Amino acid sequence: MKNPIFLDKNIQRVENFVQKYYSKKRTLKNGYPVFSSIEISLNGACNRRCEFCPRVSKKEYPNLYQSLDFSDFKKMIGDLNKINFEGRISFSGFCEPLLTKNINDYIQLIRKELPKVNIDMVSNGDVITKKNFKKVLENLFGSGLDTIRLSLYDGPHQVDYFQDIKKKLKLNDDQLITRKRYLGPEESFGITLCNRAGSVKLKKGNLDIKPLETSLNKACYIPFHKILIDYDGTVLMCANDWKKENPLGNIKHESIIDIWCNEISQKTRARLMNKDRSQNPCNKCDINGTLNGQKPFDLWKKILK
Repeated sequence: MKNPIFLDKNIQRVENFVQKYYSKKRTLKNGYPVFSSIEISLNGACNRRCEFCPRVSKKEYPNLYQSLDFSDFKKMIGDLNKINFEGRISFSGFCEPLLTKNINDYIQLIRKELPKVNIDMVSNGDVITKKNFKKVLENLFGSGLDTIRLSLYDGPHQVDYFQDIKKKLKLNDDQLITRKRYLGPEESFGITLCNRAGSVKLKKGNLDIKPLETSLNKACYIPFHKILIDYDGTVLMCANDWKKENPLGNIKHESIIDIWCNEISQKTRARLMNKDRSQNPCNKCDINGTLNGQKPFDLWKKILK
């Protein structure tokens, strides 16, 4: 059964950012291109169990109310400061970031140490209520957040609700973005779906999502311009590696720059550059992988000949 194709508007938004970022020379002292984006899965929990997300399974993905150690985070920000990082840091990943009560502390540190970084967040908005919306959002943007992307799952009334909040707080379209995630399976739930490296099984309506039995013969650009940090400090090559099958290192023990350049990272890129998805977790993954990042992919290609 062929799955419907839905392209999230954020895909083009990210690509515009990547193109602009790599229009300048973005290399480390060793000549390697540096990442444009760091995704941070700040805690180990989410208040929802969506059927198209691996977290639908409470057994496999229990809620762990633990957050990324702030001292480790501070060390990582220090490493980024040394290379004058000017890319994007996004609080999203495998969790609901607003469940981290001191999230403003993380945002404030980024803004202080990395003033040119774009800071954004993906949230379901559930903790933003009629009673606290002014305090929550003013604190987030006052701390230095640039954008919050709200994934709305309950219906069109949520769009009206947050548009009204945006008007009351005089936020612009770049600061608060709403995304219709309440659409049905015939519209791919309003998401550019993939099987999350084989972690999702869903058969509903026109959708038939499951782990691949045979790996795709296709390049993937993700590890050439992005990196993900989980709440325990584990660094992953991709936000789809929910099972953490290909950890690149851990910021508790290593510099994020060293991890980006290490042997595991380079071997991963070399395989994907040659359309080899035969190893975990890529062998079960059905993601296109080439919608963002052609430019950094081409830069790495010159190095990994």
